[in-house]
Amino acid sequence: MATDLTERVQEIAEARGIPESEILEQALERGVEDLWVDLILSRYTNDEIDRATAIELVGRDRVKRAERELQAVEDDIRWGLNA
Repeated sequence: MATDLTERVQEIAEARGIPESEILEQALERGVEDLWVDLILSRYTNDEIDRATAIELVGRDRVKRAERELQAVEDDIRWGLNA
């Protein structure tokens, strides 16, 4: 696994013509951003923060997508209980 990761970082760095350290920095930033968005949307769907706050923190599109996904899950559960 570590070898695969190292090889991937090397290949990306070579393709972009930038140091491997910069690739790792970008990967860390992207990962933290994804985790942050997940946290905020989880707090919103668990009623720990309101919709306006969630939109302010992660954007309207992400909040609307999370609402659609939650509604789809609820619809599936309802369908399954009534089948």
